[in-house]
Amino acid sequence: MFTDIQLLQIKNAVMRVLHVPGNYTGGILEMAVAADFHIAPETLRKECAQLAGALKRTDEVFRNVRLNLIGWISDERILKEVSSLPALQMGKGFERMEERDPAPATEAAEKSLDELLRQMKLFYARSKLIILITDGSYRRADEEKIREYLHPFLYRKLIVLCGGNVTKLT
Repeated sequence: MFTDIQLLQIKNAVMRVLHVPGNYTGGILEMAVAADFHIAPETLRKECAQLAGALKRTDEVFRNVRLNLIGWISDERILKEVSSLPALQMGKGFERMEERDPAPATEAAEKSLDELLRQMKLFYARSKLIILITDGSYRRADEEKIREYLHPFLYRKLIVLCGGNVTKLT
């Protein structure tokens, strides 16, 4: 669960990303939320609902959003789905993914940040805002590859929420 101060920090980080020159120029916002399935499902559901509520209160632009959900289980299992911000706010965003994927989300699966960033660069580069919710239980296999995947655009759009705190990947 996020505190009010953490939600304010998230809001400020989101507004900084959206106001990067050349990033978001209006119209329907396309964004992505990637969730580390190592986090307990109930905690993840509550955090995503809080996040969606905070975003909707932040700005008018979040009323109509194309939301891409990414369920990060392991390097081999990254689930993708299109949803809506109201569904995420009601806690229904990742339910369909959990139904499709009977494996427990809390299993200690081998996963690297490299593979997630590679997939994000391939499939979500056109998203104007990308939020990664994680508990930090991943490895960084190749720092050079991470830098390659983050540049030239992803590093400006990506907000990492690790334990409720806003961090940046470098």
